[in-house]
Amino acid sequence: MTPPTALPLFDDKLALRRAVRRARVALPALARRRAEEKIARFAARFVRRGKRIGGYLAAGSELDIERLLSRALHRGAEVYLPVIPERGRRLWFSRLGAEDRWYRHPRYAITEYAGPVLRAERLDVLFVPLMAVDDDGFRLGQGGGFYDTTLHAAGRRRPLLIGVAFDCQRVARVPREAWDIRLDWLVTESGVFRFSSCTLSDDCARTVISRTMPSE
Repeated sequence: MTPPTALPLFDDKLALRRAVRRARVALPALARRRAEEKIARFAARFVRRGKRIGGYLAAGSELDIERLLSRALHRGAEVYLPVIPERGRRLWFSRLGAEDRWYRHPRYAITEYAGPVLRAERLDVLFVPLMAVDDDGFRLGQGGGFYDTTLHAAGRRRPLLIGVAFDCQRVARVPREAWDIRLDWLVTESGVFRFSSCTLSDDCARTVISRTMPSE
């Protein structure tokens, strides 16, 4: 899977975040809307009735998956949104309901929903936000460590991990740490990509990534 962007390799996470954020902010409004529509349609293959689906609310220039979450609810899935804990970095996920129970997090000023909560390991699918993603399925986040902590706590019981991003967020390689967890799938406006779940060398990992044509 060759990234369509021309971003150079970065060893500095901060520099990579800045470069990708600039590319994401520069997306024209029409191109952004069309990409989000395609991604919602492609990612719908992972949504089924009765499944517990973890998502997120976009902030700033992040990819907005509201269409995808609306489709999940329409299909009879349960939708859960992240809740930042008072202490630590292990996220809770709150079930979205029909009631108006929205509030602003007092520290991070992000919107959260006050519904019944559960941990990530009880989700079936988790659509993961990211700043950048590489050829081998490793992601670079915002730097808060919330998803890293959450997924490690889930261990082998973690849900299916699906990264969602614009094509401009794909890079050849992100800086990695020993605790980084590979995504299972990636969905962009170009299609759906599957990553190998086995332990591989860098060269081998790039050869087993395959593109899967979207279907519903």
